[in-house]
Amino acid sequence: MTQAEKERLAAVLHATEYLFLENMALILVIEHHADPNWQKLVDHLLADKEMLGGVRLTFRDLYREIEGSSDPSAALEAFLEKIPARRKAQ
Repeated sequence: MTQAEKERLAAVLHATEYLFLENMALILVIEHHADPNWQKLVDHLLADKEMLGGVRLTFRDLYREIEGSSDPSAALEAFLEKIPARRKAQ
């Protein structure tokens, strides 16, 4: 994989990291939509440095593995196996 390809992959992963956090906030809103204080819940989630740090650490390890590998597909595949499966619609 060329350096340009690695950079494009890193950009996709950064977007994925952001969407992962955004999805967590959206799930919180949906689960608590009847709660008049749902906005405070989302603000609390986004202010939770420990939770945000945990997500960042997960992706940081992946970024490091991809940078140091000539073929990052194995690192990406291992990462994707750790992500919870998508919930089926009810």
